[in-house]
Amino acid sequence: MIYIQSNIEKTRPHHFDASCAMWGAIESGFDYKLVSYEEVESGKWDNLIKTNLFVGSVEFMRMVFSRVGLEDVRLPRNSNREFQIMELGEVRRRSKNGERWFIKPIEIKLFTGFILDEMVNTSIQNIPDSCKVMVYKPLDEILSEWRVYVGEDRIWDMKNYSGDLFKTPSEKYIKSIIKENTDFPISYTIDVGILESGEEVVIEFNDMWAIGNYGIPNDEYLSLLKRRYFDIINRNQVSI
Repeated sequence: MIYIQSNIEKTRPHHFDASCAMWGAIESGFDYKLVSYEEVESGKWDNLIKTNLFVGSVEFMRMVFSRVGLEDVRLPRNSNREFQIMELGEVRRRSKNGERWFIKPIEIKLFTGFILDEMVNTSIQNIPDSCKVMVYKPLDEILSEWRVYVGEDRIWDMKNYSGDLFKTPSEKYIKSIIKENTDFPISYTIDVGILESGEEVVIEFNDMWAIGNYGIPNDEYLSLLKRRYFDIINRNQVSI
């Protein structure tokens, strides 16, 4: 059985990615049930978490994992680029002095990574200065960005999510990145950018349990979610 996060009324999936998982279940012939955040949080389904797949938002999945004692499930690293860890307040101060940094929260999906400069970004206006962030030197102009879905050390699919559709990363480059990261889990994603110079770079890695569907077939999306979910549950991995 697949338990998919719904709205409070349990009349529809919680969001687009939950809908993709639902259609993946239908297409694959799997039984599914819509469940609300509130009823899972109540403990009603605790005895089913270790034997059945649960799918939902990042907040929902954090709560599901916490119900069985798993906290802070994450990848070994977010990128193969060098970074510093700073408090957001320090980065804000530096940006006012003309410095530009690409920042990403340590807490998964607290906000979407972006380049912080003198411009005000409303997505972080309510986040306190004490918040810890990863700080990267901005890349040169990125002409095209692709999300590569990886399962069992092979490329399952890749989709463009920004920039030029006709500038694609090479299979050779992606395979080399997969080969370099043998300590990664059974399924994850790689965001790859093509720079103006033609260079291919890893923008970031993302853990499959916290990733949306950027256009791959619904049954493939569900299968990758399922692999990572039981990888976490069965191996009791708090930190990969």
